[in-house]
Amino acid sequence: MEHDLLATSWTWAGDETIRERVHAVGAAGFAGLSLSLDDLHEVRATTGFAELRRMLDGAGIVWVQLGPLDRWWTCASLTDDDAADRGVVLEAAAALRAWQVIARADTTLPGASPITMADDWTVLADQAAAVGAQLVLEPEPWSNLPTIERASRFVVAAGHPNGGLLLDAMHTLRGGSTLASIRQAVAPSTLAAVELSDGLLHTPAGMTLSEESRDARYLPGAGAWDLPGLVRTVRDLGFDEPWGVEVRTPGHRAMPVGDALRTAAAATRAVLDAADAFGAPAAPAMPSSPAPTSAVDYEPPRGGTGRPVSRSRRPAR
Repeated sequence: MEHDLLATSWTWAGDETIRERVHAVGAAGFAGLSLSLDDLHEVRATTGFAELRRMLDGAGIVWVQLGPLDRWWTCASLTDDDAADRGVVLEAAAALRAWQVIARADTTLPGASPITMADDWTVLADQAAAVGAQLVLEPEPWSNLPTIERASRFVVAAGHPNGGLLLDAMHTLRGGSTLASIRQAVAPSTLAAVELSDGLLHTPAGMTLSEESRDARYLPGAGAWDLPGLVRTVRDLGFDEPWGVEVRTPGHRAMPVGDALRTAAAATRAVLDAADAFGAPAAPAMPSSPAPTSAVDYEPPRGGTGRPVSRSRRPAR
């Protein structure tokens, strides 16, 4: 079956112009993309959001995510830059008809108590709703909401109908969650977005979790995680489409953006196909044939037969 894919901002990052990169996203078969804060500030100062929306329409992009936003809660470290980030995200969400706005949990130390963030979450969810976008929270293992289960409880407790949850495969599995714990402790009503990447059994030696998140997010299906099982788990919770794709490795960044996107799309579709096939009847066995299967098993035609002769059935001399 066909699936909608969304290229996260790192998956389609590159040195090309934003017009060239947006075109590459659509040409690779993605139906959505995420725009980072850097992208949004650059577009606002140059191309303009109206022109970017025309680019997205031309490339067939229907799912647009924005962010993530940092420091959206009341804290002593708030700056004018944080206010500018919030403003550009909300302005862009309205102009680009954005699907979602992503907000990060607190990654500072010691970090705010989630209880103190609830009122600010409600305010931001109201603001996102006013411009037609859903607000989704992205928990990270090194944040004050380190697991998908705790983040789900936060969203449920906050109680805003426009609030949701982003399940990032790397953050979720490195945070210690399992498919069973996700199934049991993530409220279906909160699950609003999913991002797929793959990884090794353990964080590579010498890397912190945040460094692994930046530089060792492998193509879906290229690592050790049960991504088809994760896909089936979130489907059971009610999520289906679009599937975010986040690949971040030096090799991916070194490829031309078009090649990198086509590779990421093909790899992700293979994982989704594997999830689709689970529980389906087994494919029939391929028909067998006594005919040779390799070119080296043949001789040129002899005599008037006009047919190759199998070495396995060569006449005795």
